[in-house]
Amino acid sequence: MALAFIGIIPFTFNFLVARSFGKEILGAINISISFCLIISIFVTNFFGSSGNKYLAEYRGSNSLKPFLFVLKIMFYGPIITLSIITITIFLNWDFFTENFSLDHDLLASVILYIFFRSFYILLRKVFYGIDLVKSYVINEIISDIFMLIAIIYVSYTQQVSFLIECYIISYLLFTFLSTITLLKKLSTIAKPMNSNNDFNPQNVLKNFFGYGIISMIGTVASTGTGYLSIIIIGSYLSTSDAGLYSSALSIISILMFVPKLFTQVFLPEFSKLFGEGNKQKIFHILFQANWLMILIASILCLSVFFFSDILLSLFGAEFIRASTVLKIMIPSVLIRIISIPFVSFLSGTKYVIYPNIGGLIIFFISIISWIFLVPEFQLIGIAIGYTLGIVIGIGYQIIIAIMKIRSFKFSN
Repeated sequence: MALAFIGIIPFTFNFLVARSFGKEILGAINISISFCLIISIFVTNFFGSSGNKYLAEYRGSNSLKPFLFVLKIMFYGPIITLSIITITIFLNWDFFTENFSLDHDLLASVILYIFFRSFYILLRKVFYGIDLVKSYVINEIISDIFMLIAIIYVSYTQQVSFLIECYIISYLLFTFLSTITLLKKLSTIAKPMNSNNDFNPQNVLKNFFGYGIISMIGTVASTGTGYLSIIIIGSYLSTSDAGLYSSALSIISILMFVPKLFTQVFLPEFSKLFGEGNKQKIFHILFQANWLMILIASILCLSVFFFSDILLSLFGAEFIRASTVLKIMIPSVLIRIISIPFVSFLSGTKYVIYPNIGGLIIFFISIISWIFLVPEFQLIGIAIGYTLGIVIGIGYQIIIAIMKIRSFKFSN
């Protein structure tokens, strides 16, 4: 349910902005949002991924003191980091607006978006780490409904200057509701834990930062490629091109929720089975999941490929021009869906480093491709570079997974 609402929001936002304001405004607002997202993913992936892991781990071992210590790191660390980021953006705003095609009047909105978006993701990670998923879903749905109401109102009244504020309102409401929920339920969660156990804060910090850095590098490189592509379009092409690309990317983003959904199923299952030493069940799931993912990927990707013009026409007749871009990007979705069981196997067992290496490959291949392709092929070059990076990076992960599956089968 949560993923459904999360998926609907950006698609609806792009759809309404495209229909109400056109491709140039859609491009301009997505350039600003992508700038914010690239900055925030460093904070959310570092503190969020590591915090999620160790909150669950210390809660499972009933270790109260390190549990509370990790919770403090997840809040105090981002506040300090975001304060430094805010000062940096404020002092260098003229540089950012000149080089990244940002609206000079959006300084306050950009800072607020980065701040509340970061805590929206961090609180979501906290809820998963301490098993408050139901509470998270309720807060997610409430804040998303407010977001939908806000974007419908802004689009209807043609208040283009308040578009990014629709997201800010949603993230602010989620942060407020989730903070109240956490304060109410924290004592109940902490009560069964052992408060007498000693711990070394330095060891906790070392583990937290070590895992956070490894997780952040690969995830940021992989996830940030999509955001970076929009910023490059805004800097070297035009906001109109960014609008066309955003319409195609919004459809791709909907399809990408299939990998996210199934990963949340497979990854913890592989982790549990790995802990039990049940290799036979791991291989059984891998075999069945592989054929299932191939079937789902083929149906979804072929449907989008053949009906791309119709899908893009929903945004407006002028967006049909992005059909070629969308078709070029479809293989990136295909290989991501097919890779789900393989990447989940790597992350859920003892090979977590390899998915992160794959993320770095995606980033660097895309960047190198854009350097050579964008000057000549422009928007098509962006799409080719995006797809090429993902195909090679994910292909590497699949090959490594197959190799590790063979060695894992005969290991002790």
